[in-house]
Amino acid sequence: MESPISRLEESRGEIAKAWVMRVVERSSLEELQRLPMARIARELPELVAEIARVAGQGEGSGTTPLDWAQQLSELSGHEAPRAQQLVRDLAMLQSAMIAELHRGLDRIDAVSALAMVERLAEIFSSMQADAVEDVLTVRSGELEWLGTTDSLTGLHNSRFMQQHLDHLLGVQKRYGHPFALLLLDIEGLKRINDAYGASAGDRTLVGVATALSETTRSIDTPVRMGGDEFCVLLPQQTASRARVLADRLATTIEHVDSPTPQPLRVSIGVVSCPQHATDAEDLLALADGAMYRAKAAGESVSVPDTPASSNGDLAE
Repeated sequence: MESPISRLEESRGEIAKAWVMRVVERSSLEELQRLPMARIARELPELVAEIARVAGQGEGSGTTPLDWAQQLSELSGHEAPRAQQLVRDLAMLQSAMIAELHRGLDRIDAVSALAMVERLAEIFSSMQADAVEDVLTVRSGELEWLGTTDSLTGLHNSRFMQQHLDHLLGVQKRYGHPFALLLLDIEGLKRINDAYGASAGDRTLVGVATALSETTRSIDTPVRMGGDEFCVLLPQQTASRARVLADRLATTIEHVDSPTPQPLRVSIGVVSCPQHATDAEDLLALADGAMYRAKAAGESVSVPDTPASSNGDLAE
């Protein structure tokens, strides 16, 4: 009598076809268009044979259950596989392989077939568990990214800014490393929205975000606070050096494309730690005040006076 392994290996093409038919039955027309049929015909029969060999002999190519699960997910055409889809894909392949063993009971020993079914169940259970864990890890990372990212501009948001500001304050307190903070207000955004529509205002904000990313250093962190306000956190910077960057940013933002004939104007408040304050709330309040003083004076950049008791780098 033939062995369960040889039965599955000989029937791997039929098993692959059975799996494809089940995928087709539950797929929309759009999903069917994404099925990589040539790759399925090339890879799935070999995947079936490898699983059968491991189930029967415990010997494989070194491929892990997670590798098998990910390969099957790609073959099913899912652009963004979910845990539920992965489990269903794996369950359908397991079912197809067991059904083939059942059809061959007249040619294979029933006890051997039952042992193979049990080993297949263990393998597919491991594949499902690993696949679900992998998907959940990926989704957790995506959710964390979404929770700290501005959806319009792709910059970090105010939540991330607060976390990073606390981190920089901790580094400054422990190691004495200074850092600076720029608070920016884009003037005239409401007029753009009113005159040209919200989409024009959104394009302007994206242009400003691009200018911030391209003008700052890789270690700097540009942030969209919300509305027309932005922030930049600058590690290892004092107020005087941060002012130089603020002036450059103001010039760069003036050249951002906007629907109005006038160049964009920006008001920027510049503060540094420990020069101006060593508390997050105080730094933000001082930067906000400096930003509005710049706006009231018709200037682009303003830096608060350094407290008389400070020995830090004088900004102005």
